[in-house]
Amino acid sequence: MSIIIATKDHIKEWTNMALALFPESTFEEEFALNQEILTLQNEIGVLYQKDNLYVGYMHLSIRNDYVNGTDTSPVVFVEAIYVSPDYRKQGIATAFINYAEKYAKEKGITQLASDCLIENQASENFHKRCGFIEKERVICFVKDIV
Repeated sequence: MSIIIATKDHIKEWTNMALALFPESTFEEEFALNQEILTLQNEIGVLYQKDNLYVGYMHLSIRNDYVNGTDTSPVVFVEAIYVSPDYRKQGIATAFINYAEKYAKEKGITQLASDCLIENQASENFHKRCGFIEKERVICFVKDIV
């Protein structure tokens, strides 16, 4: 079992896991996004390998814009985190967060931020178990102009 930085060699497995997390997306959309992440200096994909399989992924970014609830800039932001159902409750997601903290420290960044949908109780509980503190809740509005 190990955590590795994603490369172009991992993009298919990474994309399939992203689709499990974002089922409203298409393979092509997620594949293109992951290809772009590989070219960006302030974003990385991280994979977890166990039993010769890729069983989880995390997408981290370094955000220099304002991130809700933070009081420093830049911050490392957990854009996405996913663990395959058969491998949940084995400490993999926590290992990802530990990796994100180490990554932030190496970059001289003192805050790690994340978010989840209000109704995603499992994610909220996970974040709190990992030491995240809820700072605010946001309701997003859209008005179509026709």
